[in-house]
Amino acid sequence: MVLAHGLPVVIEVTAESMTPSLERGAKLRVEPVAGDLHAGDIVLIATGEGHDLLLHRVMHLFSEAGERFVIHQGDAPSSTFATCPRDAVIGRATGFSPQRAQRLPTLENLSPEARARFARRRRACAFFSLGRRLMSSLRLGDRKLTRRLARAFRAIARSVSR
Repeated sequence: MVLAHGLPVVIEVTAESMTPSLERGAKLRVEPVAGDLHAGDIVLIATGEGHDLLLHRVMHLFSEAGERFVIHQGDAPSSTFATCPRDAVIGRATGFSPQRAQRLPTLENLSPEARARFARRRRACAFFSLGRRLMSSLRLGDRKLTRRLARAFRAIARSVSR
């Protein structure tokens, strides 16, 4: 992949998980992730076997058992959050291509309503991370319990994201 060689790429948004911030058909310039990620960054994530790509916003970052993770979610009201290893994040959106008058929907450029929705979702993701850490410290590694916790927090995240 071009990003792995340190070169930027242009991608076209083909799904609606980032609407209304990014509309389908928008072309974004994505650069390799240099440095740390921050909550609110719009990132490109390699999912599954790395063949599928997902464009989402970073909601929360955490470490667990010496490994770094990212909780990410689209801006669409129906979008739910997911967790991936930090290494799955392969790029960060830096602008539109070709240059458009529109600015990238960074946290600073979001409407007050969208910024408030982001803050509510971010709190829900932070609580999910806290729940994972608590389960880990209590040595409750049951996958069923982890999935149940994830479902509960996704339901909370959906209710506060509107």
